Amino acid sequence: MENQLENTIQKVFVNVNQVWQKAEAISMDDKTFKIKAGNNPSFEMLKDSRNVEVQKNKDQQFAEADVKRRLEGAYISFEKLEPNIQESILEGREQLIETTYINDGKLKETVKMVQMLYNSTYGSRLDVQIKRKEQIKLEDANAFQYQFTKDEYHAIVQEGKTVQFTGTSLSGDTFQKLAYYEPKLNDIRTKSAVSANMYVLGQILTKQQADNLNKGEEVKITIRKTQKGPLTYMVRWNAKNQRFLYKNLDKTNFLDKEVKENKTIDGEKKKKQPKNAISM
Repeated sequence: MENQLENTIQKVFVNVNQVWQKAEAISMDDKTFKIKAGNNPSFEMLKDSRNVEVQKNKDQQFAEADVKRRLEGAYISFEKLEPNIQESILEGREQLIETTYINDGKLKETVKMVQMLYNSTYGSRLDVQIKRKEQIKLEDANAFQYQFTKDEYHAIVQEGKTVQFTGTSLSGDTFQKLAYYEPKLNDIRTKSAVSANMYVLGQILTKQQADNLNKGEEVKITIRKTQKGPLTYMVRWNAKNQRFLYKNLDKTNFLDKEVKENKTIDGEKKKKQPKNAISM
């Protein structure tokens, strides 16, 4: 039993050097974990330490203690949120939150879009975007030191399109981003863009495929080596939810073919039925 306990690997979050990160833990006994986090050497710590949390499910991306602290900085109480909203934030998905407060003897409301993000160098951070009182104007349409043009602004705000642009960091580094209009905020939202040499379905994206995905178009990707032979998928990048959407093209074609064949067979059967036959 002790060997079984010791060999069980658990996914955990651990706070090292003021940065919460994912790690793997092995139970040394009922009170102690042996933990391996990133490139750090293995170390032991008590299971009831406030600096370690066992991952609740495979979709959880951030430690609850980390999320609570970040939300408190944005004047949001984690405990007061609905369980499904708590879970969504822990999984790194964006969430629209409405809060109220009293100011100058009046009850006021704020709407915030919050999302936990992670950087391998700096760790986690909470992205907070507050709803504008009115629709964003062209002169205010900028992000990451990039000013959107009149045509880009029209495409994003008026036509509801996703536009790719080049952002610049404070240190001068450039990177690709995607921008779209979020009516719930009266503002433009930005998300990560797909880049060439990324792996999708085990295949490396070409620059052309990445560009097409960033435009909101579908691209065809074929997995050549599978137990069932080559499989082809139509893939689309959902910028808002930051995930790929897949459609099995081979299965779709098979179903379409099957429907056509069934129609043909039904037609032939009807032709062969005698005039006095009763159709069941």
